[in-house]
Amino acid sequence: MSEQPRYLQLRDSLMLHISNGELPAGSKLPSERELAERFGTTRVTLRQALAQLQSEGVIYRSNRRGWFVSSPRLTYEPVSDVSFTRYVADQGRVPRTEVLGIKKVAASAQVASALALELGEDVYRLRRRRFADERLVFVETIWLNPRYLPDLEKQPLEALWKLLAEVYAIQLTSKQITITPTALMNGVADALGVSSGCPGLYITRISETAEGARIEYDEEYWLNDVMTIKVNTGS
Repeated sequence: MSEQPRYLQLRDSLMLHISNGELPAGSKLPSERELAERFGTTRVTLRQALAQLQSEGVIYRSNRRGWFVSSPRLTYEPVSDVSFTRYVADQGRVPRTEVLGIKKVAASAQVASALALELGEDVYRLRRRRFADERLVFVETIWLNPRYLPDLEKQPLEALWKLLAEVYAIQLTSKQITITPTALMNGVADALGVSSGCPGLYITRISETAEGARIEYDEEYWLNDVMTIKVNTGS
């Protein structure tokens, strides 16, 4: 039997340092030059080992910052009626939402169809970034139906579901969800701090009331190594 390839030997050595706590979750790995010297290997072989660990979700690369040890994956239940802030906190992590801005724009064909609007009708476009333990995990664009949300731009937009319930008396009871593997390209990749072409997940969600009023169309781009999807079907 042939000997294990050198890059897999390096992968195992690095994994040992991570699993024994020498490199805890969130910590930055030494530079590639330092690691190559420590293990007596070339940068090319080292990068193969790092890429293997990245594909397994053990480490991740942040553009211009280096390699970091990944935290445990978040468990994401797409049909749950729990907010991002709540389910991240319930898993012992620290959530944070950064609002990038909101404005009224003309609805595209895709958005108009999702929210049952006329093509070109006004729609709110809200952009946010979501963090867990200060790691950016996804970026989102939320399209909101102004027919039901007057003066939305004047409201605090970090906790949207709470805002809908407490200010507008809106309860979202039905959701249409799609989850699609994708490549994170160009502006999306830049926003997430990764190289263009990195794997990710594209999630869309159309939320409506019990009366069938379509309130929200959400587009999310997630990093591929931060989430495990869990669905409970009930008994």
